[in-house]
Amino acid sequence: MGRGQNRALLRRSFEALPSGGAVIISELLVNDEKTGPAPAALMSLNMLIETEGRNYTPAEYSAWLEEAGFRHIETVWFDAPAANGAVIGRKP
Repeated sequence: MGRGQNRALLRRSFEALPSGGAVIISELLVNDEKTGPAPAALMSLNMLIETEGRNYTPAEYSAWLEEAGFRHIETVWFDAPAANGAVIGRKP
């Protein structure tokens, strides 16, 4: 998905959630410097070639979540086959 679609989806999610609800975006996150890690950068390249999207950074997701109204935004890093982290935003 492109940036506009992602932002619209987050706005609709915010509207649909009750107070105290959360959105969890789990994927291969590219670091904020956009230099890696390698699996996320390679997936982002693949997304650019095959779709209109790419892999995004925690800073990009955090800005979109805040714009939609989410607060207490945090990034959690982990090691899993299809994801390396999650960006979590909570509805006040």
